[in-house]
Amino acid sequence: MVSKKSISVMAAAVALIFGLGLGLTAQTPAPAGQEKKKDWKDKAEFDLYDAFLKATTPAAQLAALDKWKQANPDSQYAPDRLELYVSTYSALMQWRQAIDTAQEILKTQPNHLQSLKAILGAVPQLKPPSPADLDLLEKTASYMSDNLDAIYSPGNKPAGVMDADWAKTITTEKPAMKPYLVQTQLSVITQRRDNVRAIKDLTALLHKDPTQGSVSYALAGATLAVAIANKKPGDQPAALFHFARAAAYDGPNSMPADARKQVLAYLRDKAYVPYHGSADGLEQLLALAKANAFPPADFTIPSTVDIALAKQKADAEAAAKDPMMNFWVKGLKEPILKDPTFFDNAKDSLLPGAGAPGVTKFKGKIVSISPNPKPKEILLAIEKPGVADAKLVLEMALPGKMELGDELQFEGVAKSYTPDPYMITFEVEKDQIEGWTGKNTPAAPNKKGPAANKK
Repeated sequence: MVSKKSISVMAAAVALIFGLGLGLTAQTPAPAGQEKKKDWKDKAEFDLYDAFLKATTPAAQLAALDKWKQANPDSQYAPDRLELYVSTYSALMQWRQAIDTAQEILKTQPNHLQSLKAILGAVPQLKPPSPADLDLLEKTASYMSDNLDAIYSPGNKPAGVMDADWAKTITTEKPAMKPYLVQTQLSVITQRRDNVRAIKDLTALLHKDPTQGSVSYALAGATLAVAIANKKPGDQPAALFHFARAAAYDGPNSMPADARKQVLAYLRDKAYVPYHGSADGLEQLLALAKANAFPPADFTIPSTVDIALAKQKADAEAAAKDPMMNFWVKGLKEPILKDPTFFDNAKDSLLPGAGAPGVTKFKGKIVSISPNPKPKEILLAIEKPGVADAKLVLEMALPGKMELGDELQFEGVAKSYTPDPYMITFEVEKDQIEGWTGKNTPAAPNKKGPAANKK
């Protein structure tokens, strides 16, 4: 996505290319006598140049240049004439010729501003530009980005430009050129429609300038597209990181605030939550990405599949450690609460029974007994301490009593359940309970003693 701000920056830079006299209005060769190293061959050559100056249309100017070149191919002003060709071809919208001529100048003058800007302006006008044209545009933009200080240095002032005008250009045009060059490279990468190459190119571009929010955004899109195309969800965390960077980074060269909000909404609703399963960890991701243009080497975000597998592993480990609890929760409670008809399959069955390997009895702690002593009903807490979730109903009372919190084990026939609070009621025989230690109180001795019995 190219933001409105980016479009305005590009438009401003295009205006610089085609509107400022520094670049595309080529410098006029100095008349004879003003430049010791150059001179006209004769008056006839000067008249040919003068005909160019007097031409009133770009077409007439081109015709004049061609006559001059044909008559004086080795003119001392041949380099200056190439500059005039570049500006004239551009005025005529003969973009290919302007590009070729600019490249010819750059062979000997790599920092020639007019020629560099001519390529930046002309290649996008080709309909469509070839892969080689795009490579040239990217190469030119990259070169200028790396060498702006040299290109806009006082020593690189074009001939015929006043010092004051060049100083003004350095302070105004140079800063505007920086974002334009980034957008130019992004445009090339987009036009290639090659996400695999885009990841490599955008990564290199971001390493050169980690502050470019639009580059982070483009890198996120390319990374996500490749991960989806290759069906490699494990590659998506990198894309999520770069989306987060584009959304959270608000320093120099960041995306506009409105654009960052849109990226954040997309990240949260369309990318992060569908991948991770929830917004957990998103704020930490945004904080990390705001401070870093690239994720750390060990960076990862667990996917819904990762989370499910981890839970499955944890459940398996928990089941191995406590198979009884696993059967009580996973084998009974959760299926019953999810589908109440599930209990119909368990009703009137002896539980745990044979359906839970390794489990012969349920185990819980006493919450209450009724009556007390000699209970016929016991409430046990199996899953959570102090929360009754199993009711044992006996036909014959148990002897004595036990303390609350004491542990019992049992098996019984499931008869009913309530969902809230969750509880299963079991019919239990006395010999199906293990751990009951209650005893009836012995009968009191006869206070009258043996003598009374003799009467």
